[in-house]
Amino acid sequence: MNSYEATQADRDREYREAYSAWVGSLEPEERRELERLGVAEPSIPGRAGGCLSGDAADSPAARCEAQEVGETEPEADDRLHHVLRRMVGELLHDSNPRLSLECLALVTGLAYLGDSMTEIAKRHGVTRAAVSKRCVALTLTLGLPPSRAMRSLAARDAYRQARTNNLT
Repeated sequence: MNSYEATQADRDREYREAYSAWVGSLEPEERRELERLGVAEPSIPGRAGGCLSGDAADSPAARCEAQEVGETEPEADDRLHHVLRRMVGELLHDSNPRLSLECLALVTGLAYLGDSMTEIAKRHGVTRAAVSKRCVALTLTLGLPPSRAMRSLAARDAYRQARTNNLT
């Protein structure tokens, strides 16, 4: 187990414990409502990044009832559509779409298997810095914060400043 997987396993365990404690603190009627909705147990993503461990059709999230108008916020739908449009556009016009897809998985956390930037770089025959640069570009393009697998904005600024000071 690499350090990312160990850290994620610890966070998953903490989440399970906290979620179970929260559910346990609820009144019986509230717990029954959570069970009815299918969210009485903590939901931990699997290896492929999805949160469903069984058949997706068995989940209450896969309901077939018509949604009422106004059930979702239009601003959230517009933002999601914008991000999806940008992601597909980025992949379609990229010279190395497989690399960009792995970088996209890393920056969004979707289907991310815990590979480091170094491992991704080796698979694609590029440097770790090239992977990092692509990940940073994707976060800026999509308006996303850096993922846990990336350096924070503060760390990047500190490294940039240190490099600038070293050059002057």
